[in-house]
Amino acid sequence: MNIMFWGLMILMLLLAIGLLVFPLLKVRAKVAIAYKESNLRINEEKIMELDLDLEEGRIDQGFYNAAREELDRELLIDIPEESKSSAALHYTAAAERHPAMAILIALFVPMLVLLLYLDLGMHAASDEAQLAHQPPSQQEPSIEEMIVQLEQRIEAQGGSAEEWAMLGRAHKYKGDNEQAAKAFAVALENDSDNVQLMLESAEVLALSNNRAFNGESRTLVMKAYELDPENPNVLWFAGVAEFQAGEFRNAIAHLTKLLPMAGGEEDVMKSIIGIVAKSRQGLIDAGENVPTIEALLGVQARPAEVAVKADAPSITDAVASRSLQVTVNISDENRQKFGASNTVFVYAKAKQGPRMPLAAQRLTLAELPATVTLDESMAMVEGMNISAFDHLVVSARVSRSGSAIAQSGDYLGQFEVVDNKPETIVTINIDTVVP
Repeated sequence: MNIMFWGLMILMLLLAIGLLVFPLLKVRAKVAIAYKESNLRINEEKIMELDLDLEEGRIDQGFYNAAREELDRELLIDIPEESKSSAALHYTAAAERHPAMAILIALFVPMLVLLLYLDLGMHAASDEAQLAHQPPSQQEPSIEEMIVQLEQRIEAQGGSAEEWAMLGRAHKYKGDNEQAAKAFAVALENDSDNVQLMLESAEVLALSNNRAFNGESRTLVMKAYELDPENPNVLWFAGVAEFQAGEFRNAIAHLTKLLPMAGGEEDVMKSIIGIVAKSRQGLIDAGENVPTIEALLGVQARPAEVAVKADAPSITDAVASRSLQVTVNISDENRQKFGASNTVFVYAKAKQGPRMPLAAQRLTLAELPATVTLDESMAMVEGMNISAFDHLVVSARVSRSGSAIAQSGDYLGQFEVVDNKPETIVTINIDTVVP
């Protein structure tokens, strides 16, 4: 508790006491005495006027007596006593100050406030202490406790494939890859055609083997590929496993098939292209004839054109710094179908050629409307940039899952660019649902 808090509390307490005590010591006494003196003074002034009128002959004795009786009745109505002396005593008693009550308030109000504060504060402190010293059994269970509970349930009931998979994931989370591999192996015994379990099992086996796929893990990956050859995760694992096994052509085949599915995910695309490039180099080192990286990735770059004049720059040079200014927006109706943090991918692809993006940027829905620039610096591979193609398709897509691969329920907007201007302005409205 700091000094400022105590100072403010004491100041407010004094202010409250002052507001309560002040009327008892001053204001009420002034009002009461003023009221008493005013009534008596008015009555005496009226009697003096009657006496003066009687002496000067303006009224007779009968009228005088009647007027005095009327004044006495009025005074009796206002003052519940029978004489001026008793009335004065009555009003003086009503107008007395109350120092005793003021002292009681000044003493007992601070004491009451202090007692309440101590009582409430002690309860709050005890609650905090109770929470702080709460037994572990009443708190959220740790990952270790969850693993123990899951193992006990599995031991008692045998365990389903899902429970063994949960146990494997828990061990993987802890970094215990060997135990995770054993749990996934049991899960696969109960659900032998589960592609996801095959990949998870292969992953923990590779992690426990210094991130290298051995024969067992590679077999699991290739079995998953046989069951689901279009699964992006399967293609990625298959490409990496084949690359590590020295099967470079298979690695290139799997990863080039995956590449179009990774549109907009820059890190994934760079990893894919990197492994394809290394696989190509491995084939070259083995003495094989291998197409260019552009050919492997399906790139058909526009040939350079010769300038009309010797001193004029070529068309290729003219578009070398080509960029696209893309303004992206979405209607309020469609915006309400997503969250503000949903990812928006903005990217340009060749109309005819590789399906991988030539340039891409990532936003969030909260940033729209926004204008982004797609330029040469965003190329994944040298030669695969927006200046290498005449006909481009610029897209903007809101993703529900955050995946670079378009999924049902995402919303998309597109615009085709067919000229070679160094700077092109594009406006896209995201308005079409992905089926």
